[in-house]
Amino acid sequence: MSWLKPCRATGLGSLPHQDEVTALKVIAKAMPHWPHWPQLPAKMPEQGFVVQYVQPLIKMGVLTVTPPKDPVFDRLDPGWEDKVVEFYEQYMAFLNGDADAAGVFALEGEAFAGLDAFTTHFGQYFPQAEGVKGHISGPLTVGLQIKDERGRACFYDESLREILVKCLAIQAALEARRLKQLGLPVLMFIDDPGLFLIGTSTHITLTKEAAAAALSTIIDTLHQEGVRVGVHACAGIDWSMLFELPLDVISFDAYHYFTGMALQAEGLARYLQQGGKLAWGLIPTSEEAWQETPASILARFDEQASELAKQGIDPAILRQSMIWTPSCGTGALPLALAEHIYGLVEGVTARLQS
Repeated sequence: MSWLKPCRATGLGSLPHQDEVTALKVIAKAMPHWPHWPQLPAKMPEQGFVVQYVQPLIKMGVLTVTPPKDPVFDRLDPGWEDKVVEFYEQYMAFLNGDADAAGVFALEGEAFAGLDAFTTHFGQYFPQAEGVKGHISGPLTVGLQIKDERGRACFYDESLREILVKCLAIQAALEARRLKQLGLPVLMFIDDPGLFLIGTSTHITLTKEAAAAALSTIIDTLHQEGVRVGVHACAGIDWSMLFELPLDVISFDAYHYFTGMALQAEGLARYLQQGGKLAWGLIPTSEEAWQETPASILARFDEQASELAKQGIDPAILRQSMIWTPSCGTGALPLALAEHIYGLVEGVTARLQS
């Protein structure tokens, strides 16, 4: 029996609300079976995509922060080498089960207020839950935003990329452990929208191999924790890269970028045959959502399923291998629009279940 029942939904993570309990109520109404915990970047900068999961590097001084700019790896700092040594010492201690090192990397403070609220109030708001979904920022996207002292993206520097990926992997493991305490299956998404830059003229030195290796480190870490793993990309990418990774779920924007996925139907068919799932982001996270209804979304899906059927993908297998989602996070959207999008998710799954 599949670990994922049909007609289920979840979200990408971010919402524009100013308090966690209100966000939990929105999630509970739209996604009662596979809820996610809320990131509220509009409330607290520490919950922003770039900085949320590098808090340990900031605390140890490996990253220098000068708000409102993104953190920087400043190797000109006189104490830089000592701080890097401390990071690796703490990293190795964490791997060896040291409790003090686990405290250094702990998911705490304002950066993880949403996770705290989710776990604290879980029984109250999610009595129908069949599983829970977490998320972590992807190494490529974060690595392109965080620069070194020369202003060069740290992802291009092997030693800096290694520090970043190791930090993200530990954060992912700790989040998985927190969510597993709820006693349900856990699905973790690695959100890496920057994957669409691979192969573009503006990033000619960015390689598929480096991106895949960085993702693999985090995927392997999460699988060792006994949880399911997905990767989310909200633009058109070479999906073959993700088909080749040991992923349980591939999350994509099916509203704007379905055609790109359909062009790789052969690889998609193999992925589904191997038990892979799709997070079908067919509810747009843009003003376009105002023009949509649950009925129009489902009509669009029927057209997409028919197109894939022409390429040999059984619609029944497709429906059994997917979870509905918004096409991306909603944290930067107006409150009314975000809640409308979550309402569309609720309406789509309600129609399917009836």
